[in-house]
Amino acid sequence: MTPASAVTPSDDRCPVCHAPTPAETQLWTLRSHHRTSEGEVEYCVGGCGCLVILVNGEMIKSLSVDRR
Repeated sequence: MTPASAVTPSDDRCPVCHAPTPAETQLWTLRSHHRTSEGEVEYCVGGCGCLVILVNGEMIKSLSVDRR
């Protein structure tokens, strides 16, 4: 995942909560990253507010936004 990926027409929904993402919004923003014994860990926030945690580029955890 890149630090801030631009939305393309085929990627107009969050893969975690499936909320539509406006074309002018960045889909993911890298918030933090560090190395561990398991590899490179990245924390990214989506334009909708969802959080994903990646290890070596593979999503291991996702948290959706509670929209109550």
